[in-house]
Amino acid sequence: MSLLFLSLLPLLAIFHLVMWFGFTRTLFRPETGDLKRMGYLVGLEDRMRELRAGEKQTGQPVLGLSDVAEGQPVATVIFGDSFATSLAKACQAQSGETVVAVGMSWDSGNGLGQIESRLTDPWFRAHEVKTIVVERVEYAWLETFTEEEKPVETAPRPAPGRGLPLSQSAGDGAGGGSPAPALHPKAPHWTFANNGNFKVLLYNFGYLFSPTAFKMTNTCIVRLKRKFFTCSYGDKLLFYRGDFQGAETDRNRDRVEKALERLRELADFCRQQGFRFQMVVPPEKSYLYYDWVKHPFYHDSKLLETLQARATDSGYVDVKQVFHEKLAEGYQDLYYPDDLHWNYPAAEMAAAELGRAKDGP
Repeated sequence: MSLLFLSLLPLLAIFHLVMWFGFTRTLFRPETGDLKRMGYLVGLEDRMRELRAGEKQTGQPVLGLSDVAEGQPVATVIFGDSFATSLAKACQAQSGETVVAVGMSWDSGNGLGQIESRLTDPWFRAHEVKTIVVERVEYAWLETFTEEEKPVETAPRPAPGRGLPLSQSAGDGAGGGSPAPALHPKAPHWTFANNGNFKVLLYNFGYLFSPTAFKMTNTCIVRLKRKFFTCSYGDKLLFYRGDFQGAETDRNRDRVEKALERLRELADFCRQQGFRFQMVVPPEKSYLYYDWVKHPFYHDSKLLETLQARATDSGYVDVKQVFHEKLAEGYQDLYYPDDLHWNYPAAEMAAAELGRAKDGP
């Protein structure tokens, strides 16, 4: 055994060198803590953290339902996922009115039923809510609007003088809400003195020998025609293979029709309750940057174009077009280079589009 180990030392030395020089700047980070979604190359600069740290402060924090004082007017309530908090922050900063963000338990089924059951609660009228916004990221939009109906428990009535016990502060996930992904610390770098995180090592080693066509990793990387991110890998687009699940394809044609029908039903329900309804779908990076991908190995999706053509009357507010125009002008860091979410300036652009739609017919 000793001789065998000694004979493997040269190979182990080479392996150490490959890991040191090849992956010191390209370690994986679990974006959501889910090992099945390990992805996004993270360089030493960690641009997502730096960009978030540089966001301008708006003063008043985004509230959750239970944070609103009795009788305090609320202009807008946003039901959404991890994009919703930054969108609410931008809407509040632009309008000067109170905006509440509600994290939804989309995975528990019947997401639209959850929204409808909450909108019938007297809390919304007591706080003079004017607008209901539903935000759902593109890859999960079809799933949300086509999921099968499931029994939904009626939300508990609030005690006098208290807000609905449905959620705590925006994005904290309490009361069944979905928390915004926390910023995970970077995995330990591979060094000669430290074996590092073996789980990360295995994913890195797999990625080293896995062109995305082999489907050995959930992370996809393609080269861009020019630099769109201010980092060392700014001419590369990193995204999840799961983005493709919500694409408009022949296989999803029936689901798209069903989703459009249910979107109309939700919009009609909100209007019957006396609320203005809006829907915003943050575009996926894989499709938003598609025109600038050098050699795409996947087909483009026109789901958001379909929504713009057929769901505008139901309250859909398109942001893909304005995002595309900004990118065409050379805008950088519209999204985070090492994360699926948009950067705060993109949230401001989305908030501006929602504001313009409110002022329209």
